Amino acid sequence: MGGYSGRAGRGLIIVGAFAALLGLLLVGHRAVPGSPGSLLESALPWLAAPALLLLAVAVVTRRVVVIVVALVPAAIWTVMFAPTLTDHSRSGSHDLRVASLNLGKSTPGEALPPLLAEHPDIVVLEEVTQANRSTVTKTLADAYPHHTETGTVAIFSRFRLSGTEPVDIHIGWTRAIATTVATGDGRIRVFAAHLASARADETADRDRTLQALAAATHADPSQRLILAGDLNTATTDRLFHEFAPLADSQKEAGSGFGFTWPSAFPVVRPDHILERGLTTRRSWVVEGPGSDHRAVLADFDTGGPTGANEAATDG
Repeated sequence: MGGYSGRAGRGLIIVGAFAALLGLLLVGHRAVPGSPGSLLESALPWLAAPALLLLAVAVVTRRVVVIVVALVPAAIWTVMFAPTLTDHSRSGSHDLRVASLNLGKSTPGEALPPLLAEHPDIVVLEEVTQANRSTVTKTLADAYPHHTETGTVAIFSRFRLSGTEPVDIHIGWTRAIATTVATGDGRIRVFAAHLASARADETADRDRTLQALAAATHADPSQRLILAGDLNTATTDRLFHEFAPLADSQKEAGSGFGFTWPSAFPVVRPDHILERGLTTRRSWVVEGPGSDHRAVLADFDTGGPTGANEAATDG
């Protein structure tokens, strides 16, 4: 009996230590400083894996106390993320569909057809380069007669564009743009951006570009605004709140985490479509063959009092 109790006691200590570590990482991630903290926050949803493994080990011991201890991090994770796993899409019609894709090293002939099959009204592209720019433009010209680009970022639209200007995100060259889209329900300001990359040991460049972009959207007086692109920032990242009050379309009307990178087995969502002044009906992801990113799409209802006021102003 004494030996058995000793083994059970050691099991409780080991499970308790791992449970405490996982629980602390989940609830105390903001206490981890700098780039490691940002990396941890990007990986927070994946702490479900060690939490479930720990619970499975506890169940094998068949000790109630051990199982209860192991349940703690699983319960914390459930409170934090279970609502994300449900379908938040909203019933009702939409009148604007927006898509964004980082082309990466793909050829437009590979990556664009699945995206265009979704019939977006506005297409935001990143990594438009000298090598693929001509093919991208030709591929989209018929369906999207209005387009603008700066650096490696481009916006293609079924609707007329005006008031286009580059956005300085403090990256040393232009990799963000803003334009006004004249939809059938009035004007909507659209920002497209590709922020600096975030690495496990270095997020300073990404942080600087994110804060500059967030400041630019906040300073824009447009009542209705969409921001789309590769923001190199997970929704769970500590700096993502800088975009508020812009709302995340995936959180508003998606199902699950909507991971987009890497395309073969996505584990994080650096690609986003954010909005203010609109109603998001649906958010989803499609593959862009050849790219290391998947495309993000969102349906919006642009109507309501704001839309009516904007349309009246367009007169």
